[in-house]
Amino acid sequence: MSLFKVLHYPHVLLRKKGTPITNFSDNFRLFLKNFIATMYEFDGGGLAAPQVGIAKRFFVVDFKAVFESDKFENKENSFKVFDKDNNEIPAIFPMVFVNPELVAMTEPIKVNWEGCLSFPNVESFETQRFLNVEIHAQNEFGEKFSVKSTHLYASVCFQHEYDHLDGIMLPDRWNKKSFFEENIILDIKDFENDPKERKRMKKLKVIEAHKLKYDFI
Repeated sequence: MSLFKVLHYPHVLLRKKGTPITNFSDNFRLFLKNFIATMYEFDGGGLAAPQVGIAKRFFVVDFKAVFESDKFENKENSFKVFDKDNNEIPAIFPMVFVNPELVAMTEPIKVNWEGCLSFPNVESFETQRFLNVEIHAQNEFGEKFSVKSTHLYASVCFQHEYDHLDGIMLPDRWNKKSFFEENIILDIKDFENDPKERKRMKKLKVIEAHKLKYDFI
């Protein structure tokens, strides 16, 4: 199993808009296994392709721990998954979303806890999101499915990861009067230069995914 380097803001590749996946190859699925392992290694609830420098339209999420906790209200029927024929199917995590489309977003909300693996050690500010979300996508085999969510964490996460696919970063969603760009960059540099983190990264031997060649790109 390989782990990928997660790019930190303001890396230029984070701003590159992703293009659709058309080749659902074995190599793509192998990449996804390493991609998912990377999300878990860095304690993320989600990870999008541009965060490892791959300008393609896919992301992965895992809400199982959140659904099992009491941190967010988990109302019955707040998260439903449907197959291509609109039959409800179980939600199995981790979930892969390839070529996703946010087809509906209603009930505006504001959250101030939204984090990101590309913004380590950075304080979060108020972000405008939507509570009710419907997303259509394909899985790692190209099979179509959809999700309807009114679960706070899941809905916000979907919008966050989708933003990454269009090169949109958290500061783009924040009030410009709430923060200073230079402070964000300094906070990230402090994290990267921390001796414990440097030692950890050296031990992990992460791979820079964007420097490799893949048949699905």
